Amino acid sequence: MRIAFVLKGDPFSWKAHEAFRLATAMGMNHEVLFIFIRDGVYTLTGWAPEDLGVESFAKFYETLEFVDIKLVVEDASMQERGLKCSDFVVEVDVRSAEEISEMISSSEAVFVW
Repeated sequence: MRIAFVLKGDPFSWKAHEAFRLATAMGMNHEVLFIFIRDGVYTLTGWAPEDLGVESFAKFYETLEFVDIKLVVEDASMQERGLKCSDFVVEVDVRSAEEISEMISSSEAVFVW
């Protein structure tokens, strides 16, 4: 089963952590596409959440090698925010909005955060 998670909000809220938690759990038994658009792209950058009193995403990054989760970043969202692939702390797959739309359409379940 293919499941898509779409994170479009900023990484400072509980939504990002909850999305990571659920994606990790589902990635153990399913193919998960974790798609980052709009301000969600900041989640994967080298910002220091601990400095803002927000829990780090380090534990999530550590689990990526054990689960079937593909991290996808929308190219336009990345460009609008002046980000480059080297700004991300993990390997990402950069795709166009059209390609992401196809990924979402081919998923059996979609969670939007």
